[in-house]
Amino acid sequence: MKLFLRAVALLGSLLLVWSPAPAADSDNLPVNPFKARYEVYGSGFSIGDAVMTLTATGPNAYRMSTQVRPNGLAALLVSGQIDEQASGEIRDGVVRPIQYERRVETPKKKQTVRLRFDWPARQLRASDNDEKATLPLSSGVLDPLSLNLRVMWDLRRGDLPSEYVLADEIELKPYQIKNEGEETLETSVGKLRALRISQSKPGKTRLTRFWFAPELGYMPVRVMQQKGDKEVLRMELRAVER
Repeated sequence: MKLFLRAVALLGSLLLVWSPAPAADSDNLPVNPFKARYEVYGSGFSIGDAVMTLTATGPNAYRMSTQVRPNGLAALLVSGQIDEQASGEIRDGVVRPIQYERRVETPKKKQTVRLRFDWPARQLRASDNDEKATLPLSSGVLDPLSLNLRVMWDLRRGDLPSEYVLADEIELKPYQIKNEGEETLETSVGKLRALRISQSKPGKTRLTRFWFAPELGYMPVRVMQQKGDKEVLRMELRAVER
């Protein structure tokens, strides 16, 4: 069950670099609406499936959602689900989230995280079950799902910063980003040149690495979470619908 719960963190990390092909007529969103399916592995075994969806809800407005479910033998050992959704807008070339919610339900854990972005008041109202906080809101602060849109723009213009600020649960958390160079991967769609980027929190030993292919519009084809040299979780892209 711990591996299944860690899929929350890995899925959030995956979204940091999700970047499909440029949009042509998707209500001015920076990416085309999509539905992507990933397979989640723990210690080398398939333990779950993840689905991510992006839809345009109006001019410059978006909604994103993710779902993680255990599969196969894992489904017999642990019942549970992870659901995330976010909405926001693109204004003056900036991603501005409006609200975010994450629900985690397993026999041993129930968690609901809510974020409300009040841009006129420059306040972020956050809650994690019964814990609540009001945080200062400045330009560039993003929720776990909306962060991918900002990163996509930075990747494509070749200006990836060394750090982003993420609002998650009831804290503002810095995430350090590092470009680790290129390598070639064998994937479900053939051999691809991939750019590898690592993401970590200051002071933490856990590291998440991403491999994404410029030939596929910088779509991530593999994401791996490691502790030291040991693989903890991995996600592999299986299918995309547009």
